[in-house]
Amino acid sequence: MTVWNEAMYYFFLAPPQFRKILFVLKDWSQTRNSTLGTYYIRTNSHLIPNGVEIWEFDEASKRANKLN
Repeated sequence: MTVWNEAMYYFFLAPPQFRKILFVLKDWSQTRNSTLGTYYIRTNSHLIPNGVEIWEFDEASKRANKLN
């Protein structure tokens, strides 16, 4: 998660015309009943700059889904 927060800082500094994508591996948490990506968005939305796309890749299905 610390690395993801650092990425958000770099996205904040990047020029506005750049497309900003955080592409993460889907990881399901039984205790939180959500994926790591959705958990990050729920708990750290204040750190995510406008225009940042967060995508989750599911290895089993070989598909990616945009979370926000």
